[in-house]
Amino acid sequence: MDQNWSGFLIGLVGAAITLSAYTQTLVSTTQCIVIGFLVLMFGLLVKEGFISL
Repeated sequence: MDQNWSGFLIGLVGAAITLSAYTQTLVSTTQCIVIGFLVLMFGLLVKEGFISL
């Protein structure tokens, strides 16, 4: 899988985590948003080629 697809799929996971912030009860809303944001940033770094999978 190339970098674009990997970054896209990681971005989808990050978006899902961020959007689930208000519907889940495992962690606080703020923690869920921060985790989703970090996953999105990781996906961006993969897509841009700074991190190789």
